[in-house]
Amino acid sequence: MPKVGMEDIRKEQVIEAAKNCIISKGLSNLSMKDIAEEAGISTGIIYHYFKSKEDLLMQVLKVSFRRSHEKVMETVEPLQNPEDKLMKHLENINVVSKENPEYMAVFLNYLGEANHNPQIRKIINKFFNNLVDYTQQYLGDVSIKGTQLKNLPVMIIAMGIGLGTMWTMNNQLYDMDEMELNFKDLISSYLNGRVGGSQE
Repeated sequence: MPKVGMEDIRKEQVIEAAKNCIISKGLSNLSMKDIAEEAGISTGIIYHYFKSKEDLLMQVLKVSFRRSHEKVMETVEPLQNPEDKLMKHLENINVVSKENPEYMAVFLNYLGEANHNPQIRKIINKFFNNLVDYTQQYLGDVSIKGTQLKNLPVMIIAMGIGLGTMWTMNNQLYDMDEMELNFKDLISSYLNGRVGGSQE
């Protein structure tokens, strides 16, 4: 049991060190030596827990996505009303850049590598699919004139990622709090317009 516990701690330590190096040096300039120095261990210990550099990078990405998903689940899941869930989800998407800039830095580094690395591309696409499926799940009971809002989850996530990327690149570009209200108003207007039949 102690060995298993220490293994988990060591893995977490290495993943955290790798994440810090990605943020400070960028993914393309990352070396196992950098990670070992950041973690205060030898490269041999890293290879004891991870098969390769690629294996470690996959784990960093998975852990980053899992933490983001858990934050959404903690705040959205307790709510019962689908629209309340939607509004809370919008808040989470919009403020992730402000409250968790490290996540965005990691995400953008990996996004830049996705076209060159099929494994990274696969994980990012799985992340996108999970976000879309989750959003669709709590909107699943919302039908408008018999037509399911199948594109709304994609629209929400695309706008959230786009806004987060722009704010990460230049946090003077727009006011985060104001944008959160605008974002929620936009989606509410879309829903209400469709429900009321006023959308042309």
